[in-house]
Amino acid sequence: AFEEALRLYPPAPSINRAAIRGDRWTSPTGETVTIDAGVTVLVMPWTLHRHELYWEKPRAFMPERFLPENRGNINRFQYLPFGAGPRTCIGAVFAMQEAVIALAVLMKSYRFDVVPGTKVWPVQKLTTQPQDGIPMKVTRRRST
Repeated sequence: AFEEALRLYPPAPSINRAAIRGDRWTSPTGETVTIDAGVTVLVMPWTLHRHELYWEKPRAFMPERFLPENRGNINRFQYLPFGAGPRTCIGAVFAMQEAVIALAVLMKSYRFDVVPGTKVWPVQKLTTQPQDGIPMKVTRRRST
Protein backbone atom coordinates (compact mmCIF):
# COMPACT_ATOMS: atom_id res chain seq x y z
CA ALA A 1 0.00 0.00 0.00
CA PHE A 2 2.90 2.35 0.72
CA GLU A 3 4.25 2.11 -2.85
CA GLU A 4 0.79 2.83 -4.26
CA ALA A 5 0.53 5.88 -2.01
CA LEU A 6 3.88 7.05 -3.42
CA ARG A 7 2.57 6.47 -6.93
CA LEU A 8 -0.41 8.75 -6.33
CA TYR A 9 1.49 11.25 -4.19
CA PRO A 10 5.15 11.14 -5.25
CA PRO A 11 7.48 12.96 -2.85
CA ALA A 12 9.15 14.82 -5.73
CA PRO A 13 6.46 16.25 -8.04
CA SER A 14 9.02 17.06 -10.75
CA ILE A 15 12.50 15.93 -11.74
CA ASN A 16 14.74 17.85 -14.12
CA ARG A 17 17.80 16.56 -15.92
CA ALA A 18 20.12 17.97 -18.59
CA ALA A 19 20.39 15.84 -21.74
CA ILE A 20 24.00 14.65 -22.03
CA ARG A 21 23.60 14.14 -25.79
CA GLY A 22 21.04 14.89 -28.45
CA ASP A 23 18.29 12.39 -29.11
CA ARG A 24 14.99 11.89 -30.89
CA TRP A 25 12.03 10.43 -29.09
CA THR A 26 8.72 9.19 -30.48
CA SER A 27 5.80 9.52 -28.09
CA PRO A 28 3.14 6.81 -27.72
CA THR A 29 0.90 9.02 -29.89
CA GLY A 30 3.48 9.01 -32.70
CA GLU A 31 4.78 12.56 -32.25
CA THR A 32 8.55 12.91 -32.75
CA VAL A 33 10.44 15.18 -30.39
CA THR A 34 14.06 16.26 -30.86
CA ILE A 35 16.07 16.89 -27.70
CA ASP A 36 19.39 18.72 -28.11
CA ALA A 37 22.39 18.11 -25.87
CA GLY A 38 22.32 20.35 -22.81
CA VAL A 39 18.57 20.92 -22.91
CA THR A 40 16.81 20.57 -19.56
CA VAL A 41 14.22 17.80 -19.64
CA LEU A 42 11.45 18.00 -17.05
CA VAL A 43 9.79 14.76 -15.94
CA MET A 44 6.61 15.01 -13.89
CA PRO A 45 6.11 11.85 -11.77
CA TRP A 46 2.76 13.27 -10.60
CA THR A 47 1.50 13.21 -14.21
CA LEU A 48 3.34 10.05 -15.27
CA HIS A 49 1.98 8.11 -12.27
CA ARG A 50 -1.59 9.09 -13.21
CA HIS A 51 -1.37 8.56 -16.99
CA GLU A 52 -3.80 6.07 -18.50
CA LEU A 53 -1.23 4.92 -21.08
CA TYR A 54 0.84 3.46 -18.25
CA TRP A 55 -1.64 2.55 -15.51
CA GLU A 56 -4.97 0.77 -15.47
CA LYS A 57 -7.45 2.94 -13.56
CA PRO A 58 -4.67 5.49 -12.89
CA ARG A 59 -6.56 7.55 -10.30
CA ALA A 60 -7.68 4.52 -8.27
CA PHE A 61 -5.81 3.40 -5.16
CA MET A 62 -4.87 -0.20 -6.06
CA PRO A 63 -2.04 -1.51 -3.82
CA GLU A 64 -2.19 -4.87 -5.60
CA ARG A 65 -0.30 -3.26 -8.50
CA PHE A 66 2.84 -3.77 -6.42
CA LEU A 67 2.32 -7.39 -5.37
CA PRO A 68 5.25 -9.61 -6.44
CA GLU A 69 3.20 -11.28 -9.18
CA ASN A 70 2.29 -7.88 -10.70
CA ARG A 71 5.64 -6.07 -10.48
CA GLY A 72 6.68 -7.37 -13.90
CA ASN A 73 3.97 -5.18 -15.44
CA ILE A 74 5.67 -2.00 -14.18
CA ASN A 75 8.42 -0.54 -16.36
CA ARG A 76 11.29 0.83 -14.29
CA PHE A 77 10.77 4.29 -15.81
CA GLN A 78 7.00 4.52 -15.29
CA TYR A 79 7.21 4.55 -11.48
CA LEU A 80 9.58 7.26 -10.27
CA PRO A 81 8.82 8.30 -6.67
CA PHE A 82 12.56 8.76 -6.08
CA GLY A 83 13.76 9.28 -9.66
CA ALA A 84 15.52 6.65 -11.78
CA GLY A 85 18.83 5.80 -13.35
CA PRO A 86 22.23 6.94 -12.07
CA ARG A 87 20.73 9.92 -10.23
CA THR A 88 18.11 8.04 -8.25
CA CYS A 89 17.67 9.47 -4.75
CA ILE A 90 20.54 8.09 -2.68
CA GLY A 91 18.21 7.69 0.31
CA ALA A 92 15.36 5.89 -1.50
CA VAL A 93 15.89 2.44 0.03
CA PHE A 94 16.46 3.89 3.50
CA ALA A 95 13.38 6.14 3.18
CA MET A 96 11.17 3.19 2.20
CA GLN A 97 12.45 0.99 5.04
CA GLU A 98 12.25 3.77 7.61
CA ALA A 99 8.72 4.75 6.58
CA VAL A 100 7.42 1.18 6.69
CA ILE A 101 8.99 0.56 10.11
CA ALA A 102 7.71 3.87 11.53
CA LEU A 103 4.20 3.20 10.22
CA ALA A 104 4.21 -0.36 11.58
CA VAL A 105 5.30 0.81 15.05
CA LEU A 106 2.71 3.61 15.12
CA MET A 107 -0.12 1.49 13.68
CA LYS A 108 0.52 -1.24 16.25
CA SER A 109 -0.39 1.10 19.11
CA TYR A 110 -2.60 3.75 17.53
CA ARG A 111 -5.45 4.16 15.10
CA PHE A 112 -5.36 7.25 12.86
CA ASP A 113 -8.55 8.66 11.34
CA VAL A 114 -8.85 11.81 9.27
CA VAL A 115 -11.23 14.23 11.00
CA PRO A 116 -14.62 13.91 9.24
CA GLY A 117 -15.29 16.63 6.68
CA THR A 118 -11.59 17.29 6.12
CA LYS A 119 -10.55 18.05 2.54
CA VAL A 120 -6.91 17.27 1.88
CA TRP A 121 -5.36 19.23 -0.99
CA PRO A 122 -1.84 18.27 -2.08
CA VAL A 123 0.43 21.13 -3.10
CA GLN A 124 3.62 20.71 -5.05
CA LYS A 125 6.53 22.63 -3.59
CA LEU A 126 9.99 21.12 -3.36
CA THR A 127 8.10 18.03 -2.16
CA THR A 128 4.43 17.06 -2.34
CA GLN A 129 2.68 18.02 0.90
CA PRO A 130 -0.84 18.69 2.20
CA GLN A 131 -1.81 22.35 1.86
CA ASP A 132 -3.14 22.82 5.38
CA GLY A 133 -1.87 19.65 7.05
CA ILE A 134 -4.12 16.67 7.75
CA PRO A 135 -6.19 16.95 10.94
CA MET A 136 -6.27 13.48 12.52
CA LYS A 137 -7.99 11.80 15.42
CA VAL A 138 -5.49 9.50 17.12
CA THR A 139 -6.85 6.70 19.29
CA ARG A 140 -4.76 4.29 21.37
CA ARG A 141 -5.42 0.67 20.42
CA ARG A 142 -6.31 -1.81 23.15
CA SER A 143 -3.48 -4.10 24.20
CA THR A 144 -3.88 -7.74 23.19
